[in-house]
Amino acid sequence: MRTRPASAVATGIVLALAATLAHAGAPQGCTRIADIPPNYAISYGAALQGLFDDYATNGGSAGCVDCHFAPPPMPSGELDLSAGVSWGHLVGVPSAEDPGILYVVPGRPQESLLFRKVNCDTPGAGARMPLDNYGGGLLPEQQALIYDWIANGALPGTSNTVFRDGFEIRGFVP
Repeated sequence: MRTRPASAVATGIVLALAATLAHAGAPQGCTRIADIPPNYAISYGAALQGLFDDYATNGGSAGCVDCHFAPPPMPSGELDLSAGVSWGHLVGVPSAEDPGILYVVPGRPQESLLFRKVNCDTPGAGARMPLDNYGGGLLPEQQALIYDWIANGALPGTSNTVFRDGFEIRGFVP
């Protein structure tokens, strides 16, 4: 069996990432999250589902599930983020807007439409979420939490992995 040199593998990965980003269009108008302290241990149910249920920090109540739940005939954007079903509707699932883009690619937040939609004004498919800044929108810290969860492998339970050599720069570089 013949192995390829590491440089050829790295080139292949870069080309695959470039093709994915070109397919979706490069995200633009992204919120800077690089300076936000990382979340090393993330519980999907408490942290992520908690955001989907209620992300408002202004004393009110606003959540992704206000639009993305499964009443007949179809949830907004054909995406149900209700408790108990959201993880299975996100991880490794092609988006309804562009089936060539997955909502969540474990370990690859910048390729994941979920992160792109909450972090960028022009995410490459559809519009920034929450739509029209509903409920005041997501804080950069909440966007970073989504990034960290995906970077940690987008687990359905609790992730507590340690990032390599501290923490690499997160988000899209403006």
